[in-house]
Amino acid sequence: MKTRLIIILLMALSTLFALDSSARNVRNRMVIISDVHLLSPELITPGSAIDRADAGDTKMMAMSDEIMSAITDSIIEMEPAVVLLTGDLTHNGERLSHERMAWHLDRMKQYGIQPLVIPGNHDCNNPYARSYDGDKTMPTATVTREEFAQIYRDFGYGKTSVRDAASLSYCCEPIKGIVIIGIDSNMDEQNTLTSRGDSADTYYNGGRIKPETMQWVIEQATLARKQGKQVIAMMHHHLVPHFDNEDRLLTNYIVTRHDEAARQLLEAGIHTLFTGHLHVTDAATYHNSDGSDSLVEVATGSAICYPFALRTATINNKAKTLEVHTQWLTSTPSCPTLREQGRQRIIAATPGLANIISGKAWSRLGGRMGQIKAMLEMNGNKANLPETPQQATQLALRHLSEVMSRSLLAVVEGNEQEKDAETLIEQGKQGLRAMIEEVVPTQSENMWEFFLENVYPRLEPMVRSVLEDRNDVGTPNESRTDDLNLKIKL
Repeated sequence: MKTRLIIILLMALSTLFALDSSARNVRNRMVIISDVHLLSPELITPGSAIDRADAGDTKMMAMSDEIMSAITDSIIEMEPAVVLLTGDLTHNGERLSHERMAWHLDRMKQYGIQPLVIPGNHDCNNPYARSYDGDKTMPTATVTREEFAQIYRDFGYGKTSVRDAASLSYCCEPIKGIVIIGIDSNMDEQNTLTSRGDSADTYYNGGRIKPETMQWVIEQATLARKQGKQVIAMMHHHLVPHFDNEDRLLTNYIVTRHDEAARQLLEAGIHTLFTGHLHVTDAATYHNSDGSDSLVEVATGSAICYPFALRTATINNKAKTLEVHTQWLTSTPSCPTLREQGRQRIIAATPGLANIISGKAWSRLGGRMGQIKAMLEMNGNKANLPETPQQATQLALRHLSEVMSRSLLAVVEGNEQEKDAETLIEQGKQGLRAMIEEVVPTQSENMWEFFLENVYPRLEPMVRSVLEDRNDVGTPNESRTDDLNLKIKL
């Protein structure tokens, strides 16, 4: 009898230890979401206004609150210690949307989960805060930066955090030995609002880290490292280019002087940065000059856009690593086909992408179209050049629509190299060739050879950087970072 009791006691103790070990692992886990773009249900009365705003957008704006509810339920089931939200919490900075987001976050907090937020470019001083009432779209109150901090006082801006005096950056230690630094990279202080007496509405969505804020971040990170703690940072805008020439082509998505900023953060002991903003599920690595150290930026796509990503990050204190894994929200109570509906929205965005690309090309060449046509027709060759930006867009869509859609899906899903990049590249080349044949049918062979010899060699590295998920293509620092599952040195 005594032996049986001892065995039962040992089994009970082992079970308790196993449960405790499991709990410790869970409590060393974080969840990361981004770009929720929440629009409060209080700002929506069904009708043509919300239908127009929601139509043609990759964001499922009208469902944003239901999606956030489903994400919150999932997070509560996962029982992480911390949730990081890397900006654009609201659709356009509406006060009611912020208050609704705080309500969702408070639900998490009631289960012992600590949400931490940082603002995005949409969140403060936004002149385009709107409500949708039947067939009417009307201005609604936005928030100041001070009001933002007050609303989220329990989610990073409270007394347990150290605040930067120059921005909405802060530093806290939600997990023992793990310091989180939220970096405010926004420029909304420069926004102007007619509702506040300014002469016009202006809106800045680019990013930068103020010099005084950078100095503050370095001081906080250096102090934490000296105390033997690990440091994880989050910010809205990108710091590390996620494809070659991002800083040139998508200026508003990456902070100014990003190389210098990345060097400073890495030297301060920051090896992990979570971001959002571009709505892509991607990771990229910055290496120091001799390749001996690195900073990994993990960008998480929008929570209300396909593929509806959320990240888990598990801290291994013994190995001093962070294991990041990606999962997807697949449905909500009213929308069991959420994922497929979101996917179709990405495909439907192809004309918009074609319009942007052709618009950029037109802005460079539009004024010279007459001259180009005259040169092409000088020797009796027919030239069917587009005469308007809209015609240029239609030309691109006729020959590149499918490859654009497939490329868009590959980029937002992550790990693009698994999507048969070589086939996509070849399909894109054939589409471009067909465009040339349509525009200059009698000289298409000569023009194609000219393109391959003089244009494509400059274009190919960037194309491969995007579709093969590589950075610094053709340089000693060329790298590829797993977008979905990775282990990062803390």
